[in-house]
Amino acid sequence: MLEVRLISKDAIKEALFGAVGFGGWEFSKTLSRATDAAMVHIARDLDGAVLDNFWYAETVVDLLAPLPGPFVEVFCRCDPLVAFDRFRGRDRHPGHADEERDVEATRAAFLTRADKLPLGILGPVVEIDTERTVDMASVASRVAEAARHA
Repeated sequence: MLEVRLISKDAIKEALFGAVGFGGWEFSKTLSRATDAAMVHIARDLDGAVLDNFWYAETVVDLLAPLPGPFVEVFCRCDPLVAFDRFRGRDRHPGHADEERDVEATRAAFLTRADKLPLGILGPVVEIDTERTVDMASVASRVAEAARHA
């Protein structure tokens, strides 16, 4: 489809949990920052990549600065409460320390962040309604077209 590599934050972070261990929510957040840096480092050596991550407007520009671009933001839209339920229902490595997160504060964060998305600061945005069946070939085509015009 896109013929580029996928770099998954969770895959890297979970490999690091296996290598260095894990120890609660604060450690998970620290390892999260290291994983962001690793993703960018890996992507620098590729001709293109999909970086699978939840990026924050406050940090994304600085984090991705070492990459040449162009960038296309793929925004998976759904109701924030649906996103929250999906997040809570995922089977994740215990190193993420999800059980230490306050459920109501996490739900509130999903609602607050929804007003700030998509980021729209990196380049073209390809928005996908993930409450419906997603046609991946169509998404790939839309991303490739957006990249050509970025």
